[in-house]
Amino acid sequence: MIKLKYHFLIYLCVLFAVSIRANTFQKKQVDSLINEATNIAYENPNKSIEIALSIFENTSYSKESRTRALILASTAYTSKRDYKKALEHIIKAKEFSSKIDNKSLQIKILFMTGLQYQQLKIFDKAIEYMEEIEKQALTFPERDSIGKVLADSYLVKGFIYKDNLNCDIALEYFKKGIKEYERLNSGVHNQSIGHYNIGNCYIILSEYNNAKNSFNKSIELATLENASSLVSFAQKGLAEVYTLEGKNQEAISLLLSALERSKNVGDLVLNLGIYKGLFENYLVLNESDKYQKYYELFSKIQLEIKKSERSSVSDSIKESSKNLNEAINQVQSQFKNRFKWLALVISIFIIIVFFIERKNKKIIKTLQKQVETIQNTKSLTNLP
Repeated sequence: MIKLKYHFLIYLCVLFAVSIRANTFQKKQVDSLINEATNIAYENPNKSIEIALSIFENTSYSKESRTRALILASTAYTSKRDYKKALEHIIKAKEFSSKIDNKSLQIKILFMTGLQYQQLKIFDKAIEYMEEIEKQALTFPERDSIGKVLADSYLVKGFIYKDNLNCDIALEYFKKGIKEYERLNSGVHNQSIGHYNIGNCYIILSEYNNAKNSFNKSIELATLENASSLVSFAQKGLAEVYTLEGKNQEAISLLLSALERSKNVGDLVLNLGIYKGLFENYLVLNESDKYQKYYELFSKIQLEIKKSERSSVSDSIKESSKNLNEAINQVQSQFKNRFKWLALVISIFIIIVFFIERKNKKIIKTLQKQVETIQNTKSLTNLP
């Protein structure tokens, strides 16, 4: 089953890039540029990347603005399924954020780092990040300012549990996320994504009526936002229910509508799911020509996605190796420094002992002379 979690990442990350209010003219200028990139992140990620990198490369901008630009670049690369570049830019953003006194921004980047682990299916690490975010968010002085991050973290945990076929727990987190968005009166896109994934869980649980209700709710919310790709995802999900119910022609009609609606989006995962649904339904209807057409398209995109994922995993391993080497070098450096200090202390101790010993010898020698003098004096006085 193709998941909408990738689309969720695309949308929520671009929101992070514009979450801090501008207090100066330059910040307003940067906000305007990032807003421009945000508005085209779905349809034209290459332009979004171009704008983001132009901001980052302008050293006259603040570290905070440049960090937000890196977040946006990572998001846009993710929308292209270029996980190598997405990982590279979020790592840069994490490094930059450590130099900024902005706890809210750091929490958001912490969240995005966790998302990268989730994408790479390193689930235990992703859960660890999400739980840390929840802990910090619930104690943050201005909770509403990072309320979306908390809601997003609930959705991510839902994705993880759904990936591990634990839909009962996944449903709990999806609903918690939607409830938090509703409390904030925001996140319509992500509410749509949440309902889509709730629908997928109900499919796994064979609760088809609930699944259809969830997909229709997802379509309703996505339509309010004019989010064509989200509508297409929900249509794909609804078509899957029709396929399971044996309504193959209705499923095909929905899938063709989804394909037409998403033709300018260029989302490989979405297209993969649509092509899969089409060739499966045409196979049931014994329409071999159409089955062959969509099966070939499915196979081609599946290969592209696998290549991208392999590249991303390879980069993750390289990054982990780099971090390990840095940690080893740091330990070695600390050991060398401590050894030098220890050697210095020992040397000083030896020198002090030497001088004390030398002084003691002088004192003893002096005392010996005094004793000899006294003894000689006594000897002279005893002479007849």
